[in-house]
This record gives sequence, structure tokens and C-alpha cells, in this order.
Amino acid sequence: MKHQTAIQEEIEKLGRTYGEEVLSGPTRVVSLPGRKCEPRILNTFLGFELQVAQKRITCPDMSTARYLRIFAEVGMPSVRAPYDPSLTSGVLPQLEQSLRKIKDLLLEENLNRKQHQSKLRNIYRQIRENLKMVEEEAG
Repeated sequence: MKHQTAIQEEIEKLGRTYGEEVLSGPTRVVSLPGRKCEPRILNTFLGFELQVAQKRITCPDMSTARYLRIFAEVGMPSVRAPYDPSLTSGVLPQLEQSLRKIKDLLLEENLNRKQHQSKLRNIYRQIRENLKMVEEEAG
């Protein structure tokens, strides 16, 4: 139960960071596949791409690719990305740290594979709902 509270706090921290740091400035909408997956960052001749299932998203820099990977992994159908790359790289450590902490707390629960996947799916659903609510509040 202790882990559940800590996980809930990290979910809220993700939403707060997204709302206060990202949505407070100029952003653009990036479409994502909208299902939980394990996206990969590819280094190409033209820069970086995020491979999400069969879709490839061109990214201007590594921080944008890492930023989008977080939201693609949790299954967001779209996300607002800052126009300013320095803002993206500034907010990135907080977002990655929260997601990493959620995964670590879940691993500490020593669940079997099926329980782990089911709980992770529920956590990702809560993250999506929280982020959607934050976007709606921001207008």
C-alpha cells in the first residue's frame, strides 16, 4: 500500500510538471499512436526519429525524442511539446525521473509477470487521464 501512495504522488508530479512547465508556454501538438508501447529513439542522417510501433516521428534533437518517448510509452494519443528546445531539455529530467520511479516502485512489489503488466497498464491509464485533465484545465 505504501508503494501505491508513492506511485500516485509520482503520477500527480508528472501532471503538475507537464501543466506548469510545458503548458504554460508556447507548444505544438504532436500526434502519437495512442497505445502503450516501447518506443525506440533512432539516430539517422537527418537527426533523430522516435519509432513507435510502425510509426516514425522526426525529432529536431535528442531531448525532443526523449520527451516524446515518455508520452508514447504511456500511450498518449497526442501531446503538447514546447517550441523551445531549452524548455524541453529543462523539463525532461523531472518527467523521466517520475516515470523511472513509478517503474522502480512497481518492481519492488515483486508481482508475477501478469500482475505486473496489469498494474502497469492501470498506472499508465491513470497517467493518461491525469495528463488529459491537466490539458483541459490549461485550456
